[in-house]
Amino acid sequence: MIRFPPEKILVACDLSDVSRTAWRHASALAARCGAALEVVYVEPWDIGVDALPPPEPTPAHLAALRAEVRAVVGSGAKVTVLNGDPADRILDWARRHRPDLIVVGTHGRKGLKLALLGSVAETIIRSSPVPVLAARGPVRAIRAILAPVNFTAYSDYGFAYAAAAAAALRARLKVLHVTDDPVWSGNLGYRLSVLLKRLPARVLSACRPSTLTAVGEAVPGILKARRGQDWIVLVTHEKSLIKDAFFGTTLEQVLRRSPVPVLSVPAPARPLFALKVSGGRSEAREKSLTLR
Repeated sequence: MIRFPPEKILVACDLSDVSRTAWRHASALAARCGAALEVVYVEPWDIGVDALPPPEPTPAHLAALRAEVRAVVGSGAKVTVLNGDPADRILDWARRHRPDLIVVGTHGRKGLKLALLGSVAETIIRSSPVPVLAARGPVRAIRAILAPVNFTAYSDYGFAYAAAAAAALRARLKVLHVTDDPVWSGNLGYRLSVLLKRLPARVLSACRPSTLTAVGEAVPGILKARRGQDWIVLVTHEKSLIKDAFFGTTLEQVLRRSPVPVLSVPAPARPLFALKVSGGRSEAREKSLTLR
């Protein structure tokens, strides 16, 4: 079950400028949704020549690290300090504590630099059990959300999550399909209208969706359509062994090049498409949408 708006947000922090950006985005979203914030800082292991991990940090060292993090995030969030591989430890923490959303910063590395250094953000996104917001750029109100679709089961799920987010945030939803073969794609306007009709009437009214089609390759089409959008919502799914091993999935390619935040949603284990409005005492909870 995936909820939006989130009740608990995990922020991955490494004291870099990009993690400060992630914190600002997470703080703004938490204030909008009434969510609790938790910050996890992971001190990377410095493996010595003996290939053994360093000894456990002392309480004094952990306290000093926690103070550094608090200097960035203030006193309003719970701070956890860990050591080890940053991506592995954050993913392990998320599996054990199950936040509703993880917010990470991304360096936007490309090409050989990405291959050599890797990307903590991409590793987290690829394996996270919960949605991940890759924060980038200045914080601004979420008024427009782009949901690229390709009419697959996993894409339908991402579309449903994007609609839930747009409805909860009172943002406009733009549904995009990019095709490289319009002749064989059928009546795209009709196919998109069918997708919209699967949303509850309350969601349709709240997110005021529009549709857009484009001809060409998916990634350039998505990046062109993101103009005027505040988030892009895409789904993580299994890679093809050959193509994506070299070029990355559509999500990864968009993530590396998009100037606006990208919200990744983990594909469910089986095809699901149901939206239910769940109530609550606060205004944010009354507009909460639960995907099952």
